[in-house]
Order: sequence, then C-alpha cells, then structure tokens
Amino acid sequence: MKLEKKEMEKFGGAYILSHPVRAVIIKFLKREKAAYTSQIAEALGFSPRLVGFHLSMLLGAKFVESEYRLTNPATNPPRVARYYRLTPKVDDTLRTFVDALK
Repeated sequence: MKLEKKEMEKFGGAYILSHPVRAVIIKFLKREKAAYTSQIAEALGFSPRLVGFHLSMLLGAKFVESEYRLTNPATNPPRVARYYRLTPKVDDTLRTFVDALK
C-alpha cells in the first residue's frame, strides 16, 4: 500500500522516531537530559559513528538540539564536546502520531 504525502503528514514526522536506534537514543536522552555522542554510544553499546549518524538525523528533524560544553574543565587542555538534548517536538510528534491513529 502506497501512502499519499497528505496521509504521511498526519503522522508529523513520527517515522524519524520509529528507527530502533533512534528510539533508544531518545529514551536515553529523556532519562539523562543531555549527553555527548561518546557518552550515548558507551551507555547503549553502539559505535560513536552509528550514534552520530542517528543524532544528525534527529538534529535535522529538530527532535534534538545541541550545544558545545566543556566535558571536564580540570583537564589540560580542557575538552569540548557537543552535547545533545531533546526538544519539545519529540513529545508533540508522538502525541500527533497517537491522535492520527484514532
């Protein structure tokens, strides 16, 4: 069955959230609030490259946002990493998706 574009728009981008790796990353970020790629990869048992790929998909869809922060200011030189956190769009999209199924 081929879905029309109009029909797909009712789901509000939920297809981006439906990938299993992205779903696990979202669940992790809901719990941790913010983390950088290597932290996420290590905690979930994925490669940093795989996590980075999926974070870029989520970032492009505006489901996550990022900022650069010092990871450990005591190191010399201090290390900077890109931290990711969820945006309200995740919950809004999931709500839209559930409503579209009714």
